[in-house]
Amino acid sequence: MQVLRQFSIPFRGLSEGSHKFEFELNKAFLSVYEESPLKGAVVNVILDLNKRMDHMTLDFQGEGKIQTECDRCTADIKLPFSFESQFIVKFDEDEREEEEVVYIHPESHHLEIADLLHEQLILALPMIKTYDCEDEDPQPCNTKVLEILNSERKVESGSSLGEALKNLKITKQK
Repeated sequence: MQVLRQFSIPFRGLSEGSHKFEFELNKAFLSVYEESPLKGAVVNVILDLNKRMDHMTLDFQGEGKIQTECDRCTADIKLPFSFESQFIVKFDEDEREEEEVVYIHPESHHLEIADLLHEQLILALPMIKTYDCEDEDPQPCNTKVLEILNSERKVESGSSLGEALKNLKITKQK
């Protein structure tokens, strides 16, 4: 795919030592991964590729914002995001991935890193997707939901939680 072409690193012509590459992971990048849980992103990634005679190390540092749904109020938010990861690339006839080691064929000329980057985005997603957005203008939060969550209404002691939830009506703001 044309979008992923920039994520193919021609390492054969590189001299031994450290080489820096910069990438932007955005909505076009994520569109290639149809099953991705991310709706959008603008994440800048710096790759430090350290080439040695018998292997390479890949040090990724990414920072930006990802578009996701807030776990607190269900509004679409641009969540501040960062990650760091390291991989070792070794040469072997049997191409495969094992935790932080990637094996590529000894005759390979390019290193495809798009799948590694997408995987790192997913793995670095926080378990709880919320942040303090009170200083943003306009606030992305669904204020109606937050008011309900923050209200001091008490559920009557005789009613069940399920009955109380049936009476709750929430509309998604855009």
